Amino acid sequence: MGAVVALLLAAEGHRVTVLDPRPVLPLTPEPDLRGLGDGLGAAGERPLVLLAEAIRLMSAELPDVARTLVLTSAVGHGEPNPVVDRTLIAGVLKEEMSRTDGIRVDRGVGIASLLTGKERLPGRPHIQGVLTDEGEAVLADLIVDAAGRGSNMVRQLSEIGAPRPLEERQDSGMRLYTRRFDSPETCPGPARWSLRHFDGVTVTSVSAGRGTCSMTLGISDEDLQLYPLAGPSAWSRAARLYEPLLPPLTGKPSPGVWVTPRVESSYRRFVLGGRPVATGTVSVGNAWAAVNPLLGLGPSMGLLHTVLLRDALRQVGVEDTVVRFDRLTQDLLSPLHHRITDWEERLEARNGGASGTPSPPTAAPDEEIARQDATPVTPVTLARDLQARFSLISADAESSIRTGPSRAQLVEALARRSAT
Repeated sequence: MGAVVALLLAAEGHRVTVLDPRPVLPLTPEPDLRGLGDGLGAAGERPLVLLAEAIRLMSAELPDVARTLVLTSAVGHGEPNPVVDRTLIAGVLKEEMSRTDGIRVDRGVGIASLLTGKERLPGRPHIQGVLTDEGEAVLADLIVDAAGRGSNMVRQLSEIGAPRPLEERQDSGMRLYTRRFDSPETCPGPARWSLRHFDGVTVTSVSAGRGTCSMTLGISDEDLQLYPLAGPSAWSRAARLYEPLLPPLTGKPSPGVWVTPRVESSYRRFVLGGRPVATGTVSVGNAWAAVNPLLGLGPSMGLLHTVLLRDALRQVGVEDTVVRFDRLTQDLLSPLHHRITDWEERLEARNGGASGTPSPPTAAPDEEIARQDATPVTPVTLARDLQARFSLISADAESSIRTGPSRAQLVEALARRSAT
């Protein structure tokens, strides 16, 4: 997301310095994309699900980037949930930054600590820059934290004596088991994304449409009988149970199963009681809040968040950006995040054996989605469309929970010792 922030702010005439802490390596995904949200599979290898509404917003805000993605077939026309190869979109954003005036990128440079200046609000530190891990002071009017789920901002703020921001973490109660398929023969057809909930397991398949795809089986963390999914042979036997109900994945998968033992949602708020815990800094995308990657909403939420930051700067200037950005976030994105985590908590309670069934959110009818697709996209309309998409995703998950193979059939398949 750092790249998207840099491009949006440079277009406004701001001079932007991007600090990239990772070693300089050729042909690797840029950390800028991590803030857009997580995909599926091993780190650095995951495609990104960008909803059609988000692509429309990108076309309006970063037309050259969107045009390149279409020309390279990274994004198809008319796809409801476009899937983009992470490495490809990273390269497109890197190239766009390199030819954009006002952007400087320092690769292999991390942040050791925050630098404070004269207070702008009584009792609140003002961040005027950062000290890099190479000992260089980098000063700026606004520090934008786009470090993703692994952001150290809360710790770094505590080190300079700032009040602790509101921080919430919620374990989804899921474990994920993912295998990749890497040949064009294995992943035919256009980019696609599918999410289905069955008895005891959630199944997601993702294809970037460029010979790379993956399937993830998500289970309750307490369901020890399904832990054998970590074995390639057991995983393949289980996946075959769901093949008739999902987009086809044929051919030989890559060796091994990528296990994600903990799927966590997080939320941070840096303005409390109308006052920022510190001035001069904001957090965007997953550094602000992260949701379950299986839902495929994180990248689109992250893109919207970067636009809200640009809009806050437009509306009030640097001095009041922190509070204004918080207000826009609370109005347009926080309700969706809380709705997702509330639904997830109810789903976990049911899967854990609690009585009752969570009420699925009301689904937006197809004609409503079609009407929204014809509306000029703005942050407000994209926030509304994301809410509608979540309604469809979650309602579909609810309606398919009891279809397909039973959990007993899954356990039986895992118990067999046949070869893959």
